Amino acid sequence: MTIFRFILGLALIVLPLYILYAFQVKILRKVLVGAGKMAAYLLLTGLCLYFVMEWNSLFLNLLCFLLMTLAASGMTVRRARLLGGKYVVPVAVGVIVSVLVIGLYFLFFVMGLQNPFDARYFVPVLGIMTGGMIETNAKALSTYYAGLEHHNQLYYYLVGNGATHDEAVKHFFRRALERAALPWIHQMGYMVVGVSPVILWVMLFMGSSVLEALAYQMLIMILMFAASLSSLLITLYAARKYSFDEYDNLKPGK
Repeated sequence: MTIFRFILGLALIVLPLYILYAFQVKILRKVLVGAGKMAAYLLLTGLCLYFVMEWNSLFLNLLCFLLMTLAASGMTVRRARLLGGKYVVPVAVGVIVSVLVIGLYFLFFVMGLQNPFDARYFVPVLGIMTGGMIETNAKALSTYYAGLEHHNQLYYYLVGNGATHDEAVKHFFRRALERAALPWIHQMGYMVVGVSPVILWVMLFMGSSVLEALAYQMLIMILMFAASLSSLLITLYAARKYSFDEYDNLKPGK
């Protein structure tokens, strides 16, 4: 793509801006700021990825993955509205363990790569997995901690009737896992009609066969689903000390 054609593509933004201006929708400034942020983030990301792809170093690939994990963990905690930054660590632990293990399994056994740490595959696949779980896990964590905060009597009732700590929190775990799973189920159920299968269209655009594109779209969805739930479960166990004291009593606040 030439620079001229790229500018022609960018010119399309004039249409929605004119529509907003014509109907006096007072969000033009927000649109322009959002577009500017998008351009800046993409430019920075593209610059980083350029050097990662060019050097194809194991150290740089892992560092890139770690930075993506920290960024995704911070966004997850913020969207879940958890107080302070203490939850970033357990969320990051959940993301690192689940994405790294499941991602390497996919790259090595499913894709059959001899070197699963090759930057061309390692960074995009793990990046898709990491970014794909932010929204669902944030809502699931919010559901879990809101349940502990507003229905703590249920926890104490179960413990008082002989339930162990793990048995007592199982109900809250179940609600959080359900909250994380439902969006993925809806996406799978309404694929193509309700949700645009990005991987499918991109692979077709790049010249892949229809069957290959369909297969990878299905596998990526399953990959992200598995990583999201396993990451959430690891996070909840890793963050236990922030919610319960050494006597398994609930701590005040989130």
